[in-house]
Amino acid sequence: MKNAILLFAFTTLTFIGCTSRNHTSNIQVVDYNDASITVNISDPKPEYTAIYHLLFRGFPESNQKTPLISTSEEEIEKQHPEYFKKFFEENRYKTFVTSSSKNAGKGQQVVINLRALKADLEQNSIIRKFGY
Repeated sequence: MKNAILLFAFTTLTFIGCTSRNHTSNIQVVDYNDASITVNISDPKPEYTAIYHLLFRGFPESNQKTPLISTSEEEIEKQHPEYFKKFFEENRYKTFVTSSSKNAGKGQQVVINLRALKADLEQNSIIRKFGY
């Protein structure tokens, strides 16, 4: 009986721990052009998540179907640790968010300056000019 209770407790805690890490965001592309991309997003950190997805995942239903950075997150962050420390930890990514406002329903609408972000990545040798 005691072993069954311990097994149940362990299984429950493991399940709860795993589900909290697997949080997924609801992202919907609203508008896009060569200069910017607008997304509706339901996430606790909407600007961060929108930029992160643009960099490393892309938005399949937009003109940015492939990620801006084709290298894995771990690999590129090891190659350019200072850049990504400033970019994510010191909130530099927010300089590429043109606007961010709450939607009437759930979530937030985030507009990203795609042209400026690409230029910054090129200037800092994160991506090559005219290619990803």
